[in-house]
Amino acid sequence: MAAAGSSHPVSDELVREHMQDWLAFTQFVKISTVGVVGLLVLMAIFLL
Repeated sequence: MAAAGSSHPVSDELVREHMQDWLAFTQFVKISTVGVVGLLVLMAIFLL
């Protein structure tokens, strides 16, 4: 979505492409967070 007063229209294809990138990024962050939490749990079990 273009900012107010912008002279450059935003195409639907560009929005769709960026949305796919955003969804892939958020999926990566979720999986990484679960992995780090799992690693911390394993470290707590075996190192404490």
